Amino acid sequence: MNGKNAFFYSALALGVAAAINSGAALAAAPVTPIQHVIVVVGENVTFDALFGAYKPAKGQTIKNLLSRGIINADGTPGPNFAKAMQLQASNPSDHYTARPVQGAPYATLPQPYQTGILDPATLQNVAPIADARFPADLPNGPFQITKYVPYGSAGSATGDPVHRFFQMWQQTGGTNRSHSLFTWVANTVGLGGDNGAGGPTAADSQQGGELMGFFNMSQGDAPIFKQLAQNYALSDNYHQAIMGGTGANFFSIATADVAVYNTNGVLTAPPANQIENPNPQAGTDNFYTQDGYAGGSYVNCSDANQPGVKSILRILNAHNRASNCANGAYYLVNNYDVPYNVDGTAKALGADKFVYPPQTVPTIGEALSAKDVSWKWYTAGRDANDLLNDDLYPTIHAYVNSLVPTYIPEPTRTQIVDSKTLDTMRAVVYNSIGDPHNASANVVNTPALRAHLQGMDSFLTDIDQETLPAVSFVVPKNLVSGHPGYSAPVRYELFINDLVAAVQAKPALWANTAIIVTTDEGGGYFDSGVIQNLDFFGDGPRIPLLVVSPYAKKGYVDHVYHDHASILKFIEYNWSLSPLSARSRDNLPNPVAGPNPYLPANQPAVGDLTSLFNFPK
Repeated sequence: MNGKNAFFYSALALGVAAAINSGAALAAAPVTPIQHVIVVVGENVTFDALFGAYKPAKGQTIKNLLSRGIINADGTPGPNFAKAMQLQASNPSDHYTARPVQGAPYATLPQPYQTGILDPATLQNVAPIADARFPADLPNGPFQITKYVPYGSAGSATGDPVHRFFQMWQQTGGTNRSHSLFTWVANTVGLGGDNGAGGPTAADSQQGGELMGFFNMSQGDAPIFKQLAQNYALSDNYHQAIMGGTGANFFSIATADVAVYNTNGVLTAPPANQIENPNPQAGTDNFYTQDGYAGGSYVNCSDANQPGVKSILRILNAHNRASNCANGAYYLVNNYDVPYNVDGTAKALGADKFVYPPQTVPTIGEALSAKDVSWKWYTAGRDANDLLNDDLYPTIHAYVNSLVPTYIPEPTRTQIVDSKTLDTMRAVVYNSIGDPHNASANVVNTPALRAHLQGMDSFLTDIDQETLPAVSFVVPKNLVSGHPGYSAPVRYELFINDLVAAVQAKPALWANTAIIVTTDEGGGYFDSGVIQNLDFFGDGPRIPLLVVSPYAKKGYVDHVYHDHASILKFIEYNWSLSPLSARSRDNLPNPVAGPNPYLPANQPAVGDLTSLFNFPK
């Protein structure tokens, strides 16, 4: 993004605000029978990890581990198991490569690790060591998680695979046509070495073979997701928009774009310690020089001489793809926190803060408001009742109470305990980086726009009172998001079940609603689906997407290529909105079918989700 683009974004944001404040906008009517869209975003599972053993209805085809013969229905290795064989690799240079030199296969998978698993008794992570629940000699390929950790059982959380930008480029090579390096990348670099004492090292990446695990719907796993797929529409070609993790992908769901470093709206370079450097450290094959949750996250991908950039640009050039990297812009490709607190106050910025600056990138919320289309982004943990009514509240309250000195006079002491309890609860419950409108300077600093950012209690109230806006984005509590380590798919599944039931209990609401269920990204799990190169940032691997609606095609498996921009394209199509900006992915055309049903003939292209619906002509 050059200075001209930065000015364009700022001008557009001001124009949107002026339209809102003038009261001149006329409400756009939907062009389909869908009057309410509810987008529900869980976390961190690929399509194959969740739907890899799903058998569709007669007459439907699907591309997954089972249909490709990689596994059998009982979860054992199938006749084509070798198609998912994991190889070791090497990097013959001292520079990052998105396509390392492939070598010999692993004899067995490295034993899965328990990285990121939360101990519910202490709310602290357990030690990142090998997970003894899994054998140390798993066959070299996908394995059924629930043969060792039963689905939905107490303590069913498993280790958290690496899911970062440069790692995912290496794992997939950009197109995932050879998906054999998922394990090697995870085990050579892990989450990066900038995480301080106790973090990954070149000798111990704190990763194993957990990313090759899958849940088995043919053996009873994920029954609610299975039932929804059987009765509504499922995509087996929906992709996370950005290589890597949660923050960048949630931002893309709201913007079809990427956050960028700036100072008061002017493009500048971030602190040196916050710039990615995935070149391998001396003496290692692939342990990055600067990459980690407390380190590198920005990249200037317009400059081929920047670490990590040239190799990816070479792949893009081979596919005749533009990078979409503006001159001198440092884009945020890994997780940093949003720049505002829930109350709208600004967070401190700096080299040691790992908070990205306020953004002027146009958002879907601003676009909807400009057309007078109602919307809300509901993130659990924003409302006080989300915290007060949580099962953990008594435990956290008692813990905080034990820490506050008893000599403090009342009512001051009680006020301190209650306030600190809420702060602690919010840190546990609230997905801050899953609230991307809270990064927009215009949204946060315009009271009429910030009022659209609410919590789960507000969402349930709006359903109950049938006051739901036209467009809703719903982000569950962290511990029910399905994120490996501190959650599990069963918890997200139960959340979806309750949400669908609540909407269906209101017949007038259900009659014109589409519930779109997905995840932010694949969490680093293995997936066998091919990927379309769109630009420097992605696409990434396939992730689940279901459309639950009276208008969804029943039991249908859709093969049209989609990613997170497709959700925005559907909203824009339904309410006659323009793309968000000149560079956002919602400008891409809808796919034209070609010989390969999973790759558009007119690449780059992404769909608008209408292929999952049956609308009356």
